[in-house]
Amino acid sequence: MSAMISPLLEHPLREELHNELHARPSLYFEGDVDVWHVAVIGEDGPPAVSDDLMRLEEVLTTQQGKHGIGRFGGGRLKWEPHTEFLTLTFVVPIVKAQDDGPPAPFQELCDAVKGKIIAAVRVTVREEKGGVRLERPQADFVASQVGGGDAEALSTFRIGGNGFVEILLFNKNLNAYRAGRMVRRLLEIETYRMMALLATPVARETVTKLAEFDQRLDRLIRHMQSAEKVEKALLSEVTKLSSDLLNFSATARHRFGATRAYAEIVASRLKELREERVEQRQRLGTFIDRRFQPAIRSFQAAERRLDELAERVSLAGDLLRTTVQVQLEDQNASLLESLDERTRIQTHIQQAVEGFSVIAITYYSVALFKMVSESVAEFGLDPHVAKLSVLAAIPLVFFAVWKTVHHVRKSISGASDGSKRKH
Repeated sequence: MSAMISPLLEHPLREELHNELHARPSLYFEGDVDVWHVAVIGEDGPPAVSDDLMRLEEVLTTQQGKHGIGRFGGGRLKWEPHTEFLTLTFVVPIVKAQDDGPPAPFQELCDAVKGKIIAAVRVTVREEKGGVRLERPQADFVASQVGGGDAEALSTFRIGGNGFVEILLFNKNLNAYRAGRMVRRLLEIETYRMMALLATPVARETVTKLAEFDQRLDRLIRHMQSAEKVEKALLSEVTKLSSDLLNFSATARHRFGATRAYAEIVASRLKELREERVEQRQRLGTFIDRRFQPAIRSFQAAERRLDELAERVSLAGDLLRTTVQVQLEDQNASLLESLDERTRIQTHIQQAVEGFSVIAITYYSVALFKMVSESVAEFGLDPHVAKLSVLAAIPLVFFAVWKTVHHVRKSISGASDGSKRKH
């Protein structure tokens, strides 16, 4: 009996993560087929697919039914939701001459999906019979040998009268699996190219907004240079500019980030084609790069300018905060100088008051002593002795009063210093 891994020892995500390898299977086929493909964008993410697709014949689903392949309308249908869009791919064998439009079942399915079509591609796969092609491409087709020379792909990359971009694939030596993967790469190149170009209106708006933000920032900088002190209105304007820039950047960066990811996928799929040159034809990769990469570089430039402006606004905010800090320090220094001056004046006043207090207390104390001496003289004390005693009491009383006042002031100062140390 063979041993099995205990479920208790398995990581809870092991099976889900492992099945990611098989989450997006390709459609495989042989012979002459037409492959119809659309990418549909919903309002909030990929549109939902009909539950009827789960009941198709020979249906195979992955990712809890999110992706699936099944028999449909005389062919095979594949549905695959992505982060922002849903793709529907329909492969139907060529048994007789057909119209240029998609088969009716596939057209009805596309009409039932709630969303807007961003990409529509038709790949016509034809096998060469004894090296002879049954169809002749037009003169303006671009072409490449793909798959190491086992097939040839041709297209004008123009939207035809049926609303689809037509791609012609002549199969020389591809088996069913390689043909399916090759068609998938061609479909993904066109789909992700269109998704990447969704950043075009955002890039245009970014250029307009950057000019507006630049003007506002320049006005602020000029005001900061000319103003003697920072005003409250200037602080509010810098805060508002930073807030507006952050709000706009959040949306623009999200779109530019998605575009960057889509452009990388396009480059990866072009590399996987393993292109070789067809005589007298421009290669598919060269054609796409020359027209697609300039747009991507313009998006990157807009994003880079957005980053630079954000850095400039941040530096202006730092400069403004530094200016405010310096002004606050100057104000604090002025306040401290004013407090020092007030303290010095109060000290002089206090000393003067203390002097007057000592004199006044001495005066009243001596006067009181004099009254006592005169009263005692009436009872027989020599008046001269009484006068002398009053004269002798004056310096003693003065010294005693001064000492007492000094001791009281020292006690109060010591209590105040002790309270400050505690705090």
